[in-house]
Amino acid sequence: MVVGVIFWTFVLGMNCVVEAGLMGDQCDWAGSGLTSYTERGVTPVYLRCREGSVSWVYPRGALRLMFRPPLPADEREFRVCVRVIRRPDPPDLFHNERFNDTEAPQRFPVRLFVEGTQRLVPLYAPDDGNPKELRCFRSRKGRAALYVEAEPEEGTTRSEAIFKYEARPLLRRHYDPATADCRPCSEAELELAFCTSDLVSRGIFVRTDQREDLDTTQLTLRITKLIRATTHAGEDRKDLHEPAEDGEYYRYEVDNSLESTTHRNRRGRRARSLHAHVHVPAVCGAAAGPGEFLVMARRRLGRYSLVCAPRLDQWTDLVEKRNADGTAHCLLQH
Repeated sequence: MVVGVIFWTFVLGMNCVVEAGLMGDQCDWAGSGLTSYTERGVTPVYLRCREGSVSWVYPRGALRLMFRPPLPADEREFRVCVRVIRRPDPPDLFHNERFNDTEAPQRFPVRLFVEGTQRLVPLYAPDDGNPKELRCFRSRKGRAALYVEAEPEEGTTRSEAIFKYEARPLLRRHYDPATADCRPCSEAELELAFCTSDLVSRGIFVRTDQREDLDTTQLTLRITKLIRATTHAGEDRKDLHEPAEDGEYYRYEVDNSLESTTHRNRRGRRARSLHAHVHVPAVCGAAAGPGEFLVMARRRLGRYSLVCAPRLDQWTDLVEKRNADGTAHCLLQH
């Protein structure tokens, strides 16, 4: 540990002597530690989006992630949240009621440090005793940098450090559909959320689980009508081609939208229900309630995060009113 402290002090004092390596200047970054000639190299990575992911195979040495999210002209400070991925996420939509991840979490092969004033502040370590996968920090004078230090390799097993990040302004002067809130949505917010959300569906909440690792309440939604859904790039979608309840199956189109098509299996049996996990911040105290809802969620840090969920009758009244006066931002449906 003493050697590590000396190493990081040297890195900061020399203003980051950089070993040859790929430099990112985008939303996502992927690289391999095998391209470094020394295990003490530091590769700079510039992340200039509000959200993205980092994938580091065979970690060696360190990365220095510099966050430069686009901000309004009059805003300078921002907050960064990083979610370490210790096991594969379940699919966005699934037939079997998988209420929780089935795979055991794996040891994350790196440590995270926030760059402070002449020192590094620990943010995440595999043995820090904190079960939360989500860790957040704030910018200082409009800057934020994160050091990702590889742990010593054990054996020849392939290791990979994957995490997702999100950078948001500290001040929210306008409605942001990307950020889940505890309060009910206004009519204007409902309309905007419908037009911009990654998941829009009617459904019934059938279960509530507290996810300590994500600091969220996980609501399991049984979908009764799927209006729109987007998917992860490269996600395997074969399981969604199978029949769903009420004689419908769901297929992804080229534009990543989901359409429902009437279909029955060969034996004429009712097929399995389609489900989704939707997350709400734990502080909201959300719980599954009776009745049918119009659920709108946006993918944040790899999971669907609830934006708005009016009861179906409330949403139906709003749709009829907006469609009648022709003021809707997009084609509203129920």
